[in-house]
Amino acid sequence: MMIVTEYGLVQRAQAGDRAALGDLLIAHQTQMYRMAYLYVHNEADALDVVQETALQATKSIRKLRQPEYFKTWLLRILINVAKQQIRGKPPAPLPAAKAVYQPDLAQRQDLLQLLAGLSEKRRLPIVLFYYNGLTLKEISAVLHIPVGTVKSRMNRGLAQLRVEGGKMNAQQN
Repeated sequence: MMIVTEYGLVQRAQAGDRAALGDLLIAHQTQMYRMAYLYVHNEADALDVVQETALQATKSIRKLRQPEYFKTWLLRILINVAKQQIRGKPPAPLPAAKAVYQPDLAQRQDLLQLLAGLSEKRRLPIVLFYYNGLTLKEISAVLHIPVGTVKSRMNRGLAQLRVEGGKMNAQQN
């Protein structure tokens, strides 16, 4: 039995193998949906973002210069598609936690509210790190910023979450 790596699938997809590209997109669909949902705050729009991302990835897979960075390339496309989708729309209501997060976080609607309160610059690195499992280097590549900037934005965002979370707990007690 032959083990196919993601790198091998990307190379096959770049050579025109649609099945390989399909396998790659399926492998990343949950991660793409989570990220899209955090941007657009509803299932229908998140699915539209994922679909448009897949379409754009299909059209431009041959332009990917470094196959080892397929995941970060795909998430960058998704972020751009999501930003285009929400441009000009009024802010959507906060999402229901159950659609995106693990069961232990499903009861944490307050966490979603806190994340929504962060600026995009602070929210994105946190979401990419904790919800999508990207490394600091991968986040740096997705956002086109230095690793040091990723670290500082994460630290400031997490500090803000702690402060705001403390305020929220104080109000609830």
